[in-house]
Amino acid sequence: MARELYVTPLAEARWCKLVGPARPNTFDPSKPDQWTVELVLDNADKTHAAWLVEMEDQYETLHGQKKKHSAAFPWKADKDDDTKTVVKFKLNQFKRKDGSVSEGPTLFDSRKNPWPADKEIGNGSKIIVAFSIYAWEGPTGCGLTFQPLKAQVVDLVEYERRDSADVFGVVEGGYIDPEMPF
Repeated sequence: MARELYVTPLAEARWCKLVGPARPNTFDPSKPDQWTVELVLDNADKTHAAWLVEMEDQYETLHGQKKKHSAAFPWKADKDDDTKTVVKFKLNQFKRKDGSVSEGPTLFDSRKNPWPADKEIGNGSKIIVAFSIYAWEGPTGCGLTFQPLKAQVVDLVEYERRDSADVFGVVEGGYIDPEMPF
């Protein structure tokens, strides 16, 4: 049975890790690798507000009157700007019975062309996410996880990778690795 796909309104992306192979979960190696993105919604935008109400209705549809968990909804107020709401999307990579691993979301540009596998998406890009809803239940209540399956990049902000060594200057007389070639 195919899962129902839901679609977000166009919104600003933050911490977009939807491109390429699943990103390792460096904070907790016991957890699976995952593809993630946060969408930043503007509370004053009627389309964004209506979409959030629609997603709250999905909780009722999927869980009825069951007790909500403290993290029942995958969104919360933005910690830096209370006029914004941040919605989190997460898709865990899993291993199939045949040993192969699951694929990540399929990405497209604004004309529905396939997204280049090596082109990362920077903060501030405007995207639309197609996702499924995973309804979960635990001892303390119920909740929802939004799993990204497709995304369309409408306005790209280039991701800038900085060389971490660029922030330092050379320190004369300091330690030098004797293994390093000069």
